[in-house]
Amino acid sequence: MVSGARGLMGLALGLALAGQGTAQAAPKAAEPADLVIVNGKIITVDAKGTVVRGVAIRAGRIVAVGNVSRYRGPRTQVIDLKGQTMLPGFIDAHSHVGGMAEVEAHDIDIQVPPLKDGAAVIARLQEAAAKMPPGAWLIGNGTYNQPMPSRAALDAALPDNPVDLRWSAHDHLINHKAAEIMGLNRTFPDPPAGTAARFERTADGEIMIIRDAQVPWPKGMVPAFTPGERKEAVFHILSDFYLKRGVTTVSDMSDIITYDAMAQLKAEGRLPTRMRLNFLIGPLMLAGITVASSKDPDPVSRIEAMGYKPGGGTEWIRTGAIKLIEDGVWGTTSAVYRPHWNGSATTWAPNNTGGVTYKQEELNALVGDAYRRGWQVQIHANGDRSQDMVLDAYEAAAARYPRSDARLRIEHFGHFLSIDPARTERRLQRMVQDHVIPSMQVAFLWRLDATNAAEPDVKFFPLKTLIARGLHPAGGVDTIGTQNFATNPFFSIARAVNRDSKYGTIVQPEEAIGVMDAIRMFTIWSAEANFLEKDQGSIEVGKLADFVVVDADPLTIPKARIGDVQVVMTILDGKIAYERPPAPAR
Repeated sequence: MVSGARGLMGLALGLALAGQGTAQAAPKAAEPADLVIVNGKIITVDAKGTVVRGVAIRAGRIVAVGNVSRYRGPRTQVIDLKGQTMLPGFIDAHSHVGGMAEVEAHDIDIQVPPLKDGAAVIARLQEAAAKMPPGAWLIGNGTYNQPMPSRAALDAALPDNPVDLRWSAHDHLINHKAAEIMGLNRTFPDPPAGTAARFERTADGEIMIIRDAQVPWPKGMVPAFTPGERKEAVFHILSDFYLKRGVTTVSDMSDIITYDAMAQLKAEGRLPTRMRLNFLIGPLMLAGITVASSKDPDPVSRIEAMGYKPGGGTEWIRTGAIKLIEDGVWGTTSAVYRPHWNGSATTWAPNNTGGVTYKQEELNALVGDAYRRGWQVQIHANGDRSQDMVLDAYEAAAARYPRSDARLRIEHFGHFLSIDPARTERRLQRMVQDHVIPSMQVAFLWRLDATNAAEPDVKFFPLKTLIARGLHPAGGVDTIGTQNFATNPFFSIARAVNRDSKYGTIVQPEEAIGVMDAIRMFTIWSAEANFLEKDQGSIEVGKLADFVVVDADPLTIPKARIGDVQVVMTILDGKIAYERPPAPAR
């Protein structure tokens, strides 16, 4: 899935250059600043939790924090916040821009709610089909665990259109027409036992639900982007879903074609946010984000041959981590010690302990190869069994190739913390002693209904527990259509503080955290998780001048209103990159 534009990326990004960047020393106090920001409540997110009223910026870097009057010169631009609140620019630690671009351009929104039920989903699909050529694929994007139409209802309503309905990128419900086109009949083999992949079949053996499995999805299911369309679609996502919501840096997992589009936008001076590019090695089950197959004889070398090196890049586009996927999603395909509970997912199978992508020796080999080359590694592991395997692989790599600051990550650690006392305690101890970073997406707490939340022996998004151990959870959203609206960090901050779901369920309020820690998840802790804290994540002298101005103080407003906080202005590189339009005159 690599594109032929590897030369473009190598030249445009300069990824062989020294990469993480170091904070520049502040210029002499007598030198005027390019920009001063005054009269605000500026939450610096520094180690002391300092709040100041002013900041001075020169050449895109912060030169003073606090009293900045002496930095004003005849040519200094002044922004008077008039009492508004300013924070560091937000950092999304786990995103999929390429997948979001595809979904927003081509897929049908079937989320329940706001749709009522499976019948409403069918009505939405029929409405879309009426505007499309006969026999067109209908691809619907829902969200985790939502109600879907029955297979029988889907076949009756749409017999001539192949249909693919997605709970997420991991789970698909297809109709008979789609199964017929792909040959997914009773003779199509099941995935190997012990893997995360699984099929669920109709009474006559035809496949109807595909979970983390590879199937022959046909080319042309959706209209292909032209290069120009892809570039504009990426611009739209980064601008409207991130920059305008106060996110100034996105740590992304997309494919090389998407990264080419980002490089082109940067060359044109139109890249909306800073980017950290991460590289997924694995089965080609997640369209639009996989870079290299683990079946390649040397997948990391393949990435390096395209010009990417650990820690390479610039302040705008940096090389990030190697990512692997070790299991699936909670309730169906994640690798667990005890069978998934009946009520944790939309469909359920008894005695299901999920599965893994790699056996332990395979995982050790992939992690070890990336680790010895100096790469950061982050691994998707939702289940407790897979998380222990990941820790085994990390410890094996560290023992064989010691280095002082690897910042290994487990993606989704703590989405669901199984309370198996001895194993859980040991797992948390290992996370701390190995300095492994938990990267979880608390935005997904939003999808839990009362049944899900009643699951016994599980802690959902246990932020307070993890932080009490000294761990710093990184804030991200991880959406490829599942919750694109949640890219606003205040959506996640509100969930972390209020613990509420879209069904009105309050989920384990004892795991709620304070607003300041929730802000840290999307600022300094996300910076640390991405090797960016020397330049980003707090408002301190020497760091990049990336800020977000908001219309309410999240530290003092009622907690119930945190999710309503709106971005007034986003400042990137010391320049106003977005400003909310004035309200129309009445």
